[in-house]
Amino acid sequence: MSFPRYPKYKESGVEWLGEVPEHWDVVPAKRRIRSASGGTAIKGQCSDEPSEGLYPGFSASGQDIWLESYDFNVPGIVLSAVGARCGKTFKADAAWGVVANTHCLFPIQESNRNFLWYLTNQEDWWEKGGSAQPFVKVSETLARKWVFPSHSEQTFIAAFLDRETAKIDGLMEEQRRLIELLKEKRQAIISHAVTKGLNPRAPMKPSGIEWLGDMPSHWEVTHLRRLVKSGTTITYGIVQAGPDIEDGIPYIRTSDMAGELLPETGYMRTTPEIDASYARSKVRPNDLVVAIRASLGKGLLVPEFLDGANLTQGTARICPGENLIPRFLLWSFNSSYCQTSIGAVAKGTTFLEITLDALRRIPLAVPPLAEQAAIAAHLDLEIAKLETLTAEALRAIDLLQERRTALIGRANIESPRRISRPAPIGTDRVRPWGVLSRGDTRKRERFSFVCRPAPATRRDDYFAPVSWRALVPSAAPAKMASRQPPASANDATCHRCRDSSRWVF
Repeated sequence: MSFPRYPKYKESGVEWLGEVPEHWDVVPAKRRIRSASGGTAIKGQCSDEPSEGLYPGFSASGQDIWLESYDFNVPGIVLSAVGARCGKTFKADAAWGVVANTHCLFPIQESNRNFLWYLTNQEDWWEKGGSAQPFVKVSETLARKWVFPSHSEQTFIAAFLDRETAKIDGLMEEQRRLIELLKEKRQAIISHAVTKGLNPRAPMKPSGIEWLGDMPSHWEVTHLRRLVKSGTTITYGIVQAGPDIEDGIPYIRTSDMAGELLPETGYMRTTPEIDASYARSKVRPNDLVVAIRASLGKGLLVPEFLDGANLTQGTARICPGENLIPRFLLWSFNSSYCQTSIGAVAKGTTFLEITLDALRRIPLAVPPLAEQAAIAAHLDLEIAKLETLTAEALRAIDLLQERRTALIGRANIESPRRISRPAPIGTDRVRPWGVLSRGDTRKRERFSFVCRPAPATRRDDYFAPVSWRALVPSAAPAKMASRQPPASANDATCHRCRDSSRWVF
């Protein structure tokens, strides 16, 4: 299926716009958008809970406050004008107000508010200034020329985007729910393996610990202090590391333990003299580093490249003894029963922490070495499968977000910086409005879709050649006025392979 072209086009007079449908207006955005300065109230002085007599208020983060009076009682758009997310916009309806660091936008000359929201809710559409504290240059942006279709076309496009983005948002939410379920399954698999073992027929006995329950009868419950390597103890690291030294000794902080593995770079470094005074806390490969504050209870194994590194007082080292396999210790320590044991003895008001004495007394269910090795290998395999599924779900979210951005951007509301790069689709070079380049010799009267196998390897591969004319039935010639656009881009058919299942919007 191919969409009809508009009857006539014209040069926009703007280099990055190229040709546009003849009946569209190319005018400064300020001729279609009226702007007004935001409020002067301070967000921190406003209520963050709704109550009788209060009106919804907008800050640079969106509608997250409530005000005693309203500033406007018409549909509008609130622009986040200052800060890291400046350029993001929010719809405002009924009676509403704003505080500092915002700007208000309103449709004029029969512009559609929802259409303008899709147009302005692109952070790179706005001209910006500042570095440490970025801000939007509202006047400069609105003085720039832009292309505007008729009010009826704007309304149709806004409705189309509402419908299609809602579908994409629903798919992304399903992927997020899947990720949460995978996290739950991950914890269940780990906890079952390190507390019940791999043999479902093994005889069980009470562990004596409420949250551990029954365990295999040949396992033992032992305090962590009795399982460390002879001659070592569970200890924390450097109290005062001093300034960062370029060629110094790296030390591990709780902030270095954010991921599933310790990173290769990014560590602070201390002097050899300070490091030598804390020789007891130097780590070796396969030692377990535990966060005893902040990310309380999280444990990670020390890799080879951190051999000889040190710790801070927010982390502790556990050196596994001869009766404990490091990877079994890792899985056990990050299981729900072990984390529950840590939480039960943690103390603190501003932040929770666990003392070294309490950490040394954490109970661990310990099977024989051969069984530890089998459990560790089993968990390595099973958790790797779940991590693959999680990575695929995250990639799906990224691709859906790109598809959503492309859907809005290709609907004639792309930013100048992006629209100036024609997207390569198959062998066609596509101009901003889906017009074939002048060098094309096929001289098709109508534009044809070209599918591209997914997943694509480049962001631009998802910028399909879709234009406003492809979405607006009223723009078709009279003889094709009865034709309706497809319900979604996936209904379009490639003119080469006639396959509608692989179309990437």
